[in-house]
Amino acid sequence: MANSENQVIEIIPTLLVGDNSFDAATIPFCTLCIEVDERRIRFCIVRDENMECIWLEDYSFETVLTPGEIFEKLKKIFTGHLLWSSNDWKNVRISINSHAFSLIPNVIFDKDSVADYLKFALGSPVPADDKILFHEVPLVHAHNVFSIPVIWYEWMVNHFNSSNITFYHLTSPLIIGALVSHAEHQEIRIVSVYFEKEYFTVVVSESQQLILCNRFRFSQTQELAYILLFTLSQLNFLPEEMKVMCYGEIGSSSDAYTELSRFFPNLQIGSGPSTLKYSTHCGDIPGHRYFGLFNTYLVSS
Repeated sequence: MANSENQVIEIIPTLLVGDNSFDAATIPFCTLCIEVDERRIRFCIVRDENMECIWLEDYSFETVLTPGEIFEKLKKIFTGHLLWSSNDWKNVRISINSHAFSLIPNVIFDKDSVADYLKFALGSPVPADDKILFHEVPLVHAHNVFSIPVIWYEWMVNHFNSSNITFYHLTSPLIIGALVSHAEHQEIRIVSVYFEKEYFTVVVSESQQLILCNRFRFSQTQELAYILLFTLSQLNFLPEEMKVMCYGEIGSSSDAYTELSRFFPNLQIGSGPSTLKYSTHCGDIPGHRYFGLFNTYLVSS
């Protein structure tokens, strides 16, 4: 009876693409990238030798899940998957997508004050069942301070105890991807907008320098456009001066894209980072949707 119950609650990926020639013998030469938030769990495998993405799985959930519910799904996906269950990866890079983060310039960063940084950002103390982490963001001269549920952190560290494991906040790969995109698009000023359900993250950059990174909640497309316009006006930037790149859960026919096109003449759906190569199996996936996941690999590369 227990076996049939397990079959009923098996977690099916919403997207799975990969090179069938990939096997366990290849794992020590690859990096596993993981993205986790309250609505989804995503994985991709990058072959380090040629920086080629050879596998991607996406598990998305209709409702917002609690940290405990996400944890149970993480365990089930990992322990039930022949590839993910290995702890012999060369590197494991994990990006946590949460509301709790704060970018602190290196010149004033104090590791003993990380709890205070997040308390100020959140407006309340960090919950006791969260662990505070931080890392330096390349190119930005700042540290990203963030929190992760303790149960996630301890399980991941133990599960991948033979791998070089690194934790990031998702804003870090988004920032790195945005800064690199200046060279790709030959633009001076870029607004990179990463869309999720009910949230979006804005990265404003100029001449490959970070100007602003923030996460906003919205319920209507008109509200989205207003927030972007107001943010740029506070920075004394005009909409027509900016190249606006859209990533995440958005398409060229979506309401959000149509609304933004009324105000931003230089609007474009982005793509996956060109620094990575993509196997023929992964070449057709919508790269803009996995911009954060792919750049999780590139934060340290």
